[in-house]
Amino acid sequence: MAVIETLTVMEKETKLVDNEISVIIMLEKKFGEFMKSYDLKIWGKKMWEWVALSCDGYMIKTIPCTPESDVLTLIKPLLTDSKYTVVLYSDTPLFKRQTLNEIMTYVRQRDLNVLPLRRGYVFNTDYIRNADSIRVLVQEDFGTDDFTVVEDYAGLAKVSKILKNRIINFHLSNGVQINDTLSTFIDADVMIEKGTVLEPNTYIKGASFIGKNCKIEFGSVIENSIISDECIIKCSYISESRISEKTVVGPYESVVAKSS
Repeated sequence: MAVIETLTVMEKETKLVDNEISVIIMLEKKFGEFMKSYDLKIWGKKMWEWVALSCDGYMIKTIPCTPESDVLTLIKPLLTDSKYTVVLYSDTPLFKRQTLNEIMTYVRQRDLNVLPLRRGYVFNTDYIRNADSIRVLVQEDFGTDDFTVVEDYAGLAKVSKILKNRIINFHLSNGVQINDTLSTFIDADVMIEKGTVLEPNTYIKGASFIGKNCKIEFGSVIENSIISDECIIKCSYISESRISEKTVVGPYESVVAKSS
């Protein structure tokens, strides 16, 4: 079984789809004439996938757009039977699930048909299905930082730094010891068990899994691999591989597409 296939069957929380809400993510190019900026990767996820992550558990559809696109024209063919339709944009990768929950609580409590967001909308689906234009009667501000728009490479670098810190803090709170947060790099889909130590200048990439009480020493790179419990990785490169419990790798080894 390939490493990626193995990772997909590990213990993960299975979430049921909430049929009351559907989400449409507008894929807008922000910079680069021929580049799909929404496909640029930040810590292993495309920019639009960060927005989708905040909507996990809801039905999600995507559609390309331009700054001149008419929102209603684009979304009407994508409307579902969900009570609410949330429209977000691919260029706001800092958008958080907590903010979405606050927005939906506000909409439900006030029984709103339309709520404009800093970048996007929430619609009552039945109302907007038959509307000819968007009439805004209520405005409220939510999550200023969540709607930070990535318009150029400088903005991409700024957002990348914020998301890096979110990932690092997530692992710290789960009992991972990270000795130098500035020089440690972890992709979004990485799973690390508690008790593991990451030394400076380490990069854990892709859909990697690191078990309990491991030590990933200075300068190691692990990509799309499984590191079992109590392993020591000494300044080595490991890719598409599985390392058995209590194994010592390195120093200065390259392990590619192997099991040990």
